[in-house]
Amino acid sequence: MTCLASEQQSNNAGSSGTRSSPARTREVLGFEFPGEVSAGVVRALLLGTRIKIPELQAALTQPRVATGAGAVFAFRYGVVVLFGVSAREEGDLLDHIRRHVIDPLVVAEIETATIEVMPGDEEQVDSHGNIRLHELTPERLLLTATVLARSVVLARDETRIADIFDRIEPLVGSLQQRGRVGHPIRHVMRQIGEVLGAQHRMVGRAQISEKPEVLWDHPELDRLYSRLEAEYELGDRARVIEHKLNVIGEAADVLLDVIKDLRSVRLEIAVIVLISFEVLLGLIERLS
Repeated sequence: MTCLASEQQSNNAGSSGTRSSPARTREVLGFEFPGEVSAGVVRALLLGTRIKIPELQAALTQPRVATGAGAVFAFRYGVVVLFGVSAREEGDLLDHIRRHVIDPLVVAEIETATIEVMPGDEEQVDSHGNIRLHELTPERLLLTATVLARSVVLARDETRIADIFDRIEPLVGSLQQRGRVGHPIRHVMRQIGEVLGAQHRMVGRAQISEKPEVLWDHPELDRLYSRLEAEYELGDRARVIEHKLNVIGEAADVLLDVIKDLRSVRLEIAVIVLISFEVLLGLIERLS
């Protein structure tokens, strides 16, 4: 089993006379199995919130983990991308990988694509959605895996944000029609927490707006990345999600202000009641 991503990291650190890439802490781990990687279906699976890369690296180096052909890339933000791995090998691999996943999903988010090796053609995505590559080099596999991994993360975020919209809408409607939030404060705060969590995932997880590190050492692949990014609409989808998060965030701010005002009113009422009670006790003492 050959390690792909770690070799690339060491090359970045040791090469002289080239521009060095920004330092990262174990963002991706890639392995190529003994059999030759072949063209065909590639699958990207979002398994959870995080993958513990150092622990996974130790597990995947065990000889019994996989003996077939193919390659696998595991991204720290919870995605695994499989190239040319058989169904049986995939099941065994995922069983091992899931042991190192934080907050695993009940049902994995999946995105698939087809890889074609066309040495004489231009590297691009054809009209049928197939990804055409000159050859299956580690850097091309990593670049393709990165795009698919980001796409599947965006797909999950799109679903989550749609769900958050559905949850926030009744609260906003109640505020618009009755001038108050007709739900318990804890329920409203939970919705605000969902918004903050979604914003955190967008900013800190997959770095959608950043170019992959592999392009620092292989600038000749920049055109391929641009075409893959355009095909999967990574930038456009990220901007739409960011806009929706801003809209939800503004609604959450309004709801939070309403909650603060409601608590302030309740506190003022409590103070008035206590003062009135003290005055009443004073009057009783004087009359007695």
